[in-house]
Amino acid sequence: MQLLKYEDFISRVNELGFMFFSNVMDGMPSLVSETPYWAWHTGDPETDPWRWKDRAAEEKRLAFGCVLGGNKGFIAPHMYAVFLAACKPSRTMRERRYEGLVSQACWDLWQLFEWKKVLDTSEIRSHMGVRGKKSGSSKVDSAIVELQKQFYITVGGSRQKIDRNGRPYGWHINVYERVEDWAPAQWCGGKQKMDREDAVDLILDTGMSIGKNVDRDKLAKVLGFSL
Repeated sequence: MQLLKYEDFISRVNELGFMFFSNVMDGMPSLVSETPYWAWHTGDPETDPWRWKDRAAEEKRLAFGCVLGGNKGFIAPHMYAVFLAACKPSRTMRERRYEGLVSQACWDLWQLFEWKKVLDTSEIRSHMGVRGKKSGSSKVDSAIVELQKQFYITVGGSRQKIDRNGRPYGWHINVYERVEDWAPAQWCGGKQKMDREDAVDLILDTGMSIGKNVDRDKLAKVLGFSL
């Protein structure tokens, strides 16, 4: 299947339930494998797959980010509560920190979002004292991925950096928000939370149905589930 238009992409992810961004696993649908190479990086929000990811998050049509076991991908609204149940820890960040389950970088990053609800990648690096590829950048980058993987934060869209004269420049960079602030209430399942084991099974069942010749155990590993 070749996806050529934004609305076709949205429909496709809604049909599948979730989709990887790149070719993370053989046999699983991905945006890269289902779009022509020549359509990328044209800047047209209707036909450029690179722009679709940001637009889908900004418009809250799909969830996007490192949400598939730490891999970049998309989740349809009707599957979001299932991923929340499967991936988000049941205890609070503070409780997990007290138990020694949260790294210093993840804790510091989460404190930023307690203070400022919307942060782009550049702002995160600046607030956490990281410039370029200097010492500490990998820990910060890993923390950004980890908090997405555990559904504490998510990509809310993108924006360009601003120079000292107030003018935008460079490529668009990700903007992050806390899941509780970004996700529409109807996506989150209300008070009736799914059991984690049932949620994991449903995600894997879905993956097996949309993939081709996919090994269930391998899919579980890619998605970050221990069976």
